[in-house]
Amino acid sequence: MIRKLNRIIQDFLRPIRLEIGRKIWDKKTETHEELIKNNKVDMSRVKSILFLRYDGKIGDMVINTLMFREIQKRYPDVKIGVVARGAAMDIIKFNPYINTIYIYEKGCEEKTARKIAEKNYDVLVDFSEMLRVNQMKFINLCKAKINIGLNKEKWNLFDLSYQKNYNKHITDMYKNVLNLLEIENPNLSYDLYTGEFVKEDIKRRIRELGNPENIVILNPYAASKHRSFNREKILQIGKKVLENPKNTLIFIGEMSKKNEIDEIMDILGERERVKYPTLSNILEVAEFLSYAKYIITPDTSIVHIGVAQKIPMTAVYRLDTGDNNSVVWGPNFKLAKQIFSSDIAVSGEEADINKFKIDEIVI
Repeated sequence: MIRKLNRIIQDFLRPIRLEIGRKIWDKKTETHEELIKNNKVDMSRVKSILFLRYDGKIGDMVINTLMFREIQKRYPDVKIGVVARGAAMDIIKFNPYINTIYIYEKGCEEKTARKIAEKNYDVLVDFSEMLRVNQMKFINLCKAKINIGLNKEKWNLFDLSYQKNYNKHITDMYKNVLNLLEIENPNLSYDLYTGEFVKEDIKRRIRELGNPENIVILNPYAASKHRSFNREKILQIGKKVLENPKNTLIFIGEMSKKNEIDEIMDILGERERVKYPTLSNILEVAEFLSYAKYIITPDTSIVHIGVAQKIPMTAVYRLDTGDNNSVVWGPNFKLAKQIFSSDIAVSGEEADINKFKIDEIVI
């Protein structure tokens, strides 16, 4: 009851806070019309671009890598900076197209923004659908010459705006941004660089497993319990994978789930063909995925990493209820199969992803 009341209060206060925040921060002290030509950035004048990816979402960052590469291919002298946080930072840790990574920490926004302002970035690109007050302040204090944002036509803080089509894959939105940067017909594949140390370490660990020929990776868990496989479904999938005597089943997931996975492995038996390696970070996960013959997952981060690695997969989604999530955030990859839960959200409860047929998974 207290939690529900607090949510009601926060929902009431949010638009008020946003309105006040916008009155304070939705402004620019300087305009740089010389950097805009025909409603696009005049890239002949641009020396640096800053991307804001402070949401910490791994999958989004994987997809974002296409932009860094395409900009550097077309404009090799342009310096690229990225603001990021959490595990998403690891995704770009070894990316050769990025010059500087800035850590976004709540409570330290002003310090980071002023550090960025010293670099005098020509262009700033923000991907937020709804800006919170601290993000408005952050963008304002970065003091880039040109700010680009999503659906920001009526903002004073932004000089150029781009659109997101909710009937198309998210890469269409990135194409729109690249178009503002005078880049047409971009390559929309993703990049993933894990680093030599991780590569050698995972190669060693694969050898220790006996260099299995057919690795099938099962990632049972997503960020929400409603989007994660339950015990029954994990067992069903595991048994299906092991029907082929050539397959080795590898579980990946948070170590907080270790006890549950250990119990499932005991039930499945065949310990020689069922493993649950300890993986310390997302780069180790990504490198392990590169050895897979097939991936099964309900988690979009793993979907996008698998697409970057060009691994065949089954990606499980809940039925769309007007948001086109499976289209916008789908694999968009010819070797990926999407299957859907039949459950529908009722009375504010999230739909259960486990209402799908096991025989739809074809390995």
